[in-house]
Amino acid sequence: MTVEVLTSRFGRIEVPEERILFFPRGLIGFEHLKRYARLDSAKGSVVQWLQALDDPDTAFLVSDPSTYLPSFELRIPESDVSRSLNHAPDPKRLETLTILHVDREKGTLHVHVQAPLLIDPSSRKGVQVVTDAEQATIAVPLKAS
Repeated sequence: MTVEVLTSRFGRIEVPEERILFFPRGLIGFEHLKRYARLDSAKGSVVQWLQALDDPDTAFLVSDPSTYLPSFELRIPESDVSRSLNHAPDPKRLETLTILHVDREKGTLHVHVQAPLLIDPSSRKGVQVVTDAEQATIAVPLKAS
């Protein structure tokens, strides 16, 4: 089954139901938006779009933080995640994504490590958590394409 999604970036698209994620608390600053489609940005790319289903103009670039920061380590109490997702997921199965921001002028990619997204693939529920990371974002030089 698919869901039709209207976006300002890609127009009207069909998204497989298994690519729809639910964030019970929304995302920071976007608490009113709870449903998102996870879209590939390009075939084989490590970067994806998290497109809000209920606002065509709201989408975030996301990626696994270890792609850009191999030593990235997330320390969050399991109880915080369980409470936010309304169930206790297997911590080993949780997927971590970080929101990205591209600064083309400076040639850097900003990986927002202070508030990563944790996703339980089995329930397709996610939560954004605030960590005790020393820096809110880490700038990574962009590779020339």
